[in-house]
Amino acid sequence: MFEHLLSTLQVGDLQLENRVVFASMTRNRGIVPQSDIHVPYYRERAGVGLITTESVLICPQGSDWSYMPGIYSQDQVDGWKAVTDAVHDAGGLIFCQLLHPGRIAHPDTHAQRQTGQAVVAPSPIAARGGKFRNVPGGPGYVVPSEIADPEEILDLFEEAARGAKEAGFDGLQLHHANGYLPMQFLEAHSNTRTDAWGGSIENRIRFTLGVLERMSRYFPYNRISIKIAPCGGYNDMGELDASGQPSIEAAKATYIPFCKALAKLGLAYIEVVRFFAPFDPVIDGKGRGVDWDVISELRDILRGTPLFGNTAFTPEEAETYIREDRMDGVAIGRPLIYDQDYVGKLKAGEQLYQEQRGDEFWW
Repeated sequence: MFEHLLSTLQVGDLQLENRVVFASMTRNRGIVPQSDIHVPYYRERAGVGLITTESVLICPQGSDWSYMPGIYSQDQVDGWKAVTDAVHDAGGLIFCQLLHPGRIAHPDTHAQRQTGQAVVAPSPIAARGGKFRNVPGGPGYVVPSEIADPEEILDLFEEAARGAKEAGFDGLQLHHANGYLPMQFLEAHSNTRTDAWGGSIENRIRFTLGVLERMSRYFPYNRISIKIAPCGGYNDMGELDASGQPSIEAAKATYIPFCKALAKLGLAYIEVVRFFAPFDPVIDGKGRGVDWDVISELRDILRGTPLFGNTAFTPEEAETYIREDRMDGVAIGRPLIYDQDYVGKLKAGEQLYQEQRGDEFWW
């Protein structure tokens, strides 16, 4: 029934046994990966074609998650080594997703207070909406400090890539979605710099290309992926038109040249988050994101790089998209939390768990 979804796929120099990628799903279970929690969690899901870890911080940051793991200390590297060993022993492959939250952090969180450092971003522009439930009073976002020298952040990504190599990961993924730092540099509404890191689309792409180049010092480009969200929405993201309204045309003006630049690198794959109304925050009484068919629009631009769709795909829909050559694989999140043997159930034709919320089934 799922012959295309369950078929092998060459990704760089790796062969995936099927086209299901376990999407990054932050579980909030510890700053240092634990042998009794993280190891079995990832090992049990090694039947997918590829695992991407939950978001992994490249430095201590007061993120919107209290216990997001990192890879900036030796204890963390050692913890992840136990995870990668377990996944490999089970026959799986695993990429480490690297994250810097930028302005999606708060100075009153425990990690940020310990560092004594400011919340930083490309420009001193606070995100709207949001709520830090891990901070007393549930405050919203703060106005960040402008990053004086972005090269210093690139250094952090490079060191995180070194740690991931030592930890035995098969590759890396750059988290370039959900309003985190690389996405903040790319989009014009959150990056109003007038130096070489802002202004033109070429300048705004510079940070991402710099991060990927630093990552490539420890992993070749064909072992590096990137997750992007051209529809915006989450954490007050999405390009705006001249009147300050979310705009498909503005989104295309940024993401089409951005993806053309990515297509030249020979990345392992690009994970594209599509629009999904239940995930679109309402700010000032209206949805923040824009609904456009990003997978279809970007497919030809990214033709030389595997494209994986993300967000609320049923296996039937993913099978159709792959069969029709609209994408090469799918990133699955919640269903792999519910059903750790998701791929095994697809092969056996067994019923998958569905969570019903209102009139919608959430996969």
